[in-house]
Amino acid sequence: MEHPLQPGRVIGAGRGALILAMAGAGWLGWGISAAHAYNAIVAPIFGTVAIFLWAWSLYAMRTGRAMRRQLPASSLSEPRFPAKPFIIVVLVEVLAIVVVVFAARHAHRPDLATDGCALVIGLHYLPLARIFRAPMLAALGVVMSLWCIVSWVLFQFNSLVIAATIGTGILLWATSVAVLLRARSIARALRT
Repeated sequence: MEHPLQPGRVIGAGRGALILAMAGAGWLGWGISAAHAYNAIVAPIFGTVAIFLWAWSLYAMRTGRAMRRQLPASSLSEPRFPAKPFIIVVLVEVLAIVVVVFAARHAHRPDLATDGCALVIGLHYLPLARIFRAPMLAALGVVMSLWCIVSWVLFQFNSLVIAATIGTGILLWATSVAVLLRARSIARALRT
């Protein structure tokens, strides 16, 4: 018999992938704009990939919901959304971002605010990985944080903004794809 939480995992993966894809589009779009790299080739590719990831995420959620409907109602005892720990992580993240922005403003280095905010966001994935039992988020948090530190060491001013935003966007999109591939493998396993 199928595990009753599996369709919920597919739905959750789709939601998580959608959030990662949207955040990745924001960061990557910011970086491409800062690099003045939007042109007749880059813009359509960027838009196509963003729409593809969003559509794939929505498809994963719909697949999970369809699978859930096929199970008896008595087997759908899924855990509730962990609202309290999630809200605490988000509030700490927002506070840390405010501190980073004020510190960068005080130092007259807005580029440090961009890299610092990306670092804070990377670090926030570490507790989220535990809350959502999603090891991919922990890997994302570690790699994203390391990328921000390396960018801070290697780049300054506009180059730092470009490196931090493009790197963060690519990492978010790559993780979105990894999460969607995991959701697909769970769904395929349930169908067999």
